[in-house]
Amino acid sequence: MRTRTPHSDSIVSEATRYDAILATLPLPLLVGTAVGTFSPLPLSLVVGTSGLVSAAVLAYGLFVATPRSVPGPAGGSGTTAETDVPLDGVTSRVRDDDSRNRRRGSV
Repeated sequence: MRTRTPHSDSIVSEATRYDAILATLPLPLLVGTAVGTFSPLPLSLVVGTSGLVSAAVLAYGLFVATPRSVPGPAGGSGTTAETDVPLDGVTSRVRDDDSRNRRRGSV
């Protein structure tokens, strides 16, 4: 759900898959540190391996889960606009200044 913050005019949108990717990046390092600390395995080996897992998550976010292009504004110019896809797959709607519902990314 999109809400306005009380201290600014910025709009905070719902979590997207890119937010989930960013939240996932440090998790392999934390797990690797815990495993390396509480097991007989060398800490440097386990943390290095978990760093590779984090790098794989980053590569996925950069090269596989790229933003999708949608048709541009209704003007027929043929341009495309990039948009985030919400985690729940529901298309969010935004109210413009005239209190009319419109799709995000349209004019």
